[in-house]
Amino acid sequence: MEALTRREQLVEALAAGHRPRKEWALGLEFEQFVTDADCRPRQYSGPGGVEELLGKLADRTGWTPATEGGRVLGLNAADGRAVTLEPGAQLEFGSRPELSLAALETQLREYCGHLRALADETGARFLAVGAHPMASPDDLERIPKRRYDYLEPILREASDLGLWMMRCTAGIQVNFDHSDEADAMRKLRLTFALAPVVCAMYANSGIRAGEPSGFASWRGHVWTRTDPARCGIPEALVRPGAGFEDYVDWMLDVPMVFLQRGGQWVDPAGRTFRQHFEAGDAIEEDWSLHLSSPFPEARFRPQIELRCADTASPSMALALCALVKGWFYDDTALDAVEAAVGGWSHPEIVAAWEAGHRQGLAAPGPDGRTLLEHARELVALARLDSAEESWLEPIRGLLAGGRSNGEIQAEQAVEDLPATLQAIAAETRCGRAYA
Repeated sequence: MEALTRREQLVEALAAGHRPRKEWALGLEFEQFVTDADCRPRQYSGPGGVEELLGKLADRTGWTPATEGGRVLGLNAADGRAVTLEPGAQLEFGSRPELSLAALETQLREYCGHLRALADETGARFLAVGAHPMASPDDLERIPKRRYDYLEPILREASDLGLWMMRCTAGIQVNFDHSDEADAMRKLRLTFALAPVVCAMYANSGIRAGEPSGFASWRGHVWTRTDPARCGIPEALVRPGAGFEDYVDWMLDVPMVFLQRGGQWVDPAGRTFRQHFEAGDAIEEDWSLHLSSPFPEARFRPQIELRCADTASPSMALALCALVKGWFYDDTALDAVEAAVGGWSHPEIVAAWEAGHRQGLAAPGPDGRTLLEHARELVALARLDSAEESWLEPIRGLLAGGRSNGEIQAEQAVEDLPATLQAIAAETRCGRAYA
């Protein structure tokens, strides 16, 4: 375990994500809730619970169970694919990186096929919706993962909705590459600027805990009230000219959540990483672990991780991957996107982001036009080759209709909540897109 004694070592951990253009790939993280047919939660433990379902999924796939304290908390495939659990036992499928959208779809199609078989066998449902439609945090058992013993008290103290984030929300993350520091920071800044538009397009949590949420994206709103020290859209990372040193400075002042020593979790007692580093106590593994502990709308892991979307159907998850590729992997498109949103100030981005959570695509953008108008313009700027254009069709169809799923849910729930819940169970069930 190498000691961290120089700032250059902290920067090098970010630069480890650089890839030559020919190797630029995409990775997908796709989350769902596990419920019964009426959208009521299946707990982690007990007969028919998520732990038991993981065992059945291991039997089907041949993937290796990942355990802690004798409990199954995920599955790992030999080729890098994985299934992990979020704190409320939400399932998260993590793909291996792929150069093509077709290869990503093959992975997701196979995974969804396994879940369809489990649904037929067990009656479970796998809901791709941004907030749990029938459960509050107190209704859900937290999985027995040691790191959450440290994170949960921090979030309880930092905000009123931190437990909602942990147990009752689900999202999509897309991981993508960069070639050097300038490319990485440009893409990170633009991902923050695009967050209001992506959030509004993917708003999919108009219902939470059995009632209208009051938001098109309750999940997105929850993140605005989850520990401002480690979430949101950091102003220092949006300003023009920001570099890796700025990202390191921001990370140094984020309070630490946990450490590991000798295979055991250790409480850092509220230290920031700056204090830990300047005391001479930091090692490489500490920095790597710390980089996973903040939850802004985009971050380095060391690839860029876009984090601002509610989860959605498999086809919409792949559409987001297509959109990221079409924006960030084509120079002409990247220049056009920067011209469209690169001049937005930090206050303008945050105001549009928060309005998008409540109103979805109907929300005003920084220049007075709606986020729907901005979304249509920005999606049109994405550039893919002819073989991959079709993966954008689900987004184009949604924008043609003019409203996000969350806006539709919020309106329908006021008129007929049971029917809206039934529609969520039917339409967001994982695998439906690949029937």
